[in-house]
Amino acid sequence: MIYLDNSATTRPFSAVSEHMRDIEQNTFGNPSSLHRAGILAERTVTRAREQVLSALSADDGSFIFTSGGTEANNLAILGTMQSRIRRTPQILTTKIEHPSVMEAVLHLKAQGADCHLIEVDKNGQVNQDHFLSLLTENTALVSVMSVNNETGATQDIATLCRLAKEKNPDVLFHTDSVQALGKVSLNVRETGVDLLSVSSHKINGPKGAGGLYIRRSVHVKPIVFGGGQESGLRSGTQNTPAISGFGLACELTMASLAEKTAEMARLRTLLADGLAKIPGCQVVSVKNPSPHIVCATFPGIKSETLLHTLEMREIYVSSGSACSSNKPQLSPTLLAMGYNRKEIEGAIRFSLGHDTTEADIVAALSVVKEEAALLLGISR
Repeated sequence: MIYLDNSATTRPFSAVSEHMRDIEQNTFGNPSSLHRAGILAERTVTRAREQVLSALSADDGSFIFTSGGTEANNLAILGTMQSRIRRTPQILTTKIEHPSVMEAVLHLKAQGADCHLIEVDKNGQVNQDHFLSLLTENTALVSVMSVNNETGATQDIATLCRLAKEKNPDVLFHTDSVQALGKVSLNVRETGVDLLSVSSHKINGPKGAGGLYIRRSVHVKPIVFGGGQESGLRSGTQNTPAISGFGLACELTMASLAEKTAEMARLRTLLADGLAKIPGCQVVSVKNPSPHIVCATFPGIKSETLLHTLEMREIYVSSGSACSSNKPQLSPTLLAMGYNRKEIEGAIRFSLGHDTTEADIVAALSVVKEEAALLLGISR
């Protein structure tokens, strides 16, 4: 099997799986319980929180554990803006956001918020002129993803955050960094963001864990109610094994981040260059690409057809975001970048992981070339 769908999910590190089994059996107490078993579980959650904050270079603020990136994005947007609806807050986000951001913003728009979508250029970069034209002194929240989940386009979050706060020092800046953690440098001190979302299963941790970084003094209200766990912002008994597995995955990832990302970047270049040479294939061009994603389009081939054809050869890729690829609609991201229907319908995402090898890339390119030629009726 050649697995090139790591943006959808990753295989957990063996050490993480073993660690979680140990936690499940030996640290099974409720972290809210006052007895020794509960205190041990609470310390385990606290240790994981420290590991995640360290991965974000955060020495100011808190980290709230959630069920994953979707809930973290919802908490960031609804938790800061829901109470401001009567004041008609202005909310800015981009046309290329993940559905967990876009749908939350549209939910607030339906309730009366003043929402605007920022344009991007053909390389997937935020159009800064358009962004500046939308900013006002009443802008309450800006949400821009760090790395696009379909194309790998990386945004200059530090600059965008600075521009927003120059216009309105009170604006809150949120970034969805689910695809960025473990792939690009994340430093909340340097970027100046107020809110940042991440997810465990994108960095070889377990599913069911993620969370939201919240800068000190930023006020967030809960969207899940109950026993008041996670500083009152995410009620429900903490999933100690998943949370602890997330923390360990962060520690393991950051321990060799430079080495892993450099190798992924090398393999990404090899993959992108190889795809560009395949007749009938067009690589989606992005500026400052993340080291793990290549999006390519095969106009004339339905992406689902190529996806399942490759699957039969035990090569696993994606036809877009795993959260929306089963829905019959054109990719808003590729539409915003100026691609046409035929190009979008033939788009395939290849995403690398820490265990992807050069042999994987060479073998995948050979099969893609062969199968694309057959589907397009190109003589080889």
